[in-house]
Amino acid sequence: MDKNPSLNLLDRPNSYIGRSLSREGAKRAVAGRGRYTDDISLPRMLHAAFVRSPYAHAKILAVNIDEARQQPEVALIMTGKELREMCTGPWIGTLTSFEGMKSAPQYPMAVERACWQGEPVVMIVASTRAVAEDAAELVVIDYEELPVTADKETALDAESSVIHPELGDNLAFRKTIDCGDVEKAVAEADVVIEETFEFGRHTAVSLETRALLADYEPTDGHLTIYTSSQVPHMIQAVFARTLGVAEHKVRIIAPDIGGSFGLKIHTYGDEVATTAASIKLGRPVKFIADRLESFLTDIHARENRVWGRI
Repeated sequence: MDKNPSLNLLDRPNSYIGRSLSREGAKRAVAGRGRYTDDISLPRMLHAAFVRSPYAHAKILAVNIDEARQQPEVALIMTGKELREMCTGPWIGTLTSFEGMKSAPQYPMAVERACWQGEPVVMIVASTRAVAEDAAELVVIDYEELPVTADKETALDAESSVIHPELGDNLAFRKTIDCGDVEKAVAEADVVIEETFEFGRHTAVSLETRALLADYEPTDGHLTIYTSSQVPHMIQAVFARTLGVAEHKVRIIAPDIGGSFGLKIHTYGDEVATTAASIKLGRPVKFIADRLESFLTDIHARENRVWGRI
C-alpha cells in the first residue's frame, strides 16, 4: 500500500508518466555509429538478387537461365524447383489464436506457380548486387497468366477463382463474437448510426529495408545469420527447420534495426533463399531489399471494409 496516498501519479518517484526519458543508444545512433546489417562485410561475400513474378497469378511454363549463367562473376543461379530440393518441406503460415485458419503450403520461391506479384522465381548470386541484377535481366521466364482474385467483396462468390484449390475456398478464417442481445439494444435505442469504413492497404516504410547476411561454415555445419529482424528466435527456429540445419547450430545476430513497424516480424522467402545459397556455396551471401522490392514484397496490412452500427 502507498505510504503517502496524497502523492499523485506524477509525484511518485518510480513513475514514468509525464517524464522525459533518454533513449538508450540514442547518442550512438545520432552520431552515425550505428551498426546495421548492410554495414557488415565478410571475406568472400556474395550478393543475391531475384527475378520476381510480374503477375499476381501465373503458371511457370519454362525458365531459361542459359545466358545469365554465362555472365562473369555469377556464382549461382537457382530456381524455385532447385531450392525446393534443399528444403525439408513447405511451411504453413497459420496462427493458433485464429481457430480454423487456413494457409496454403509454400516454399521460399515459386515452384510451378506464382501466387502473388513480386513472388521470387529465380535467385542470382554474384560478386556484387549490380552484377546479380544485370544477370537477372537475362533470365527468360515463360508464364501462363491465370485468373486473379483480388476483390475481397467477391472472393467468396461461386464464380470467383479459388487461388488454392486444396483449401476449398478463398476464406482464410472466420471469427464470430456473440455477446449480448444486439438486436434488442438497437431496437430500443433512441438513435442508431450505421456507417461503412474503408481502410486502404499500406505497408511499413522503414529507413532500413529488409536485410540479411547468411554465413554457413561447411567444416562444422554452423550457420550464422545477421538480420534486421524483430524476432531472432523465430528466425532461428523456422530457418533451421526449413533448411534442415540443427537448431543449436544456427546463430542469429540482430544488430541495430533501422525501423520496422511490424514488417520485420515475418519469415520472407527471399531471405530463406539467400540462406540456402550460403549453405550451397559455403560462402557468405547478403541480400538487401531495394525500395521497389520493399513496396512490392514486404508484408501488407489493412485494406479492410468495416460495417459498423451503434
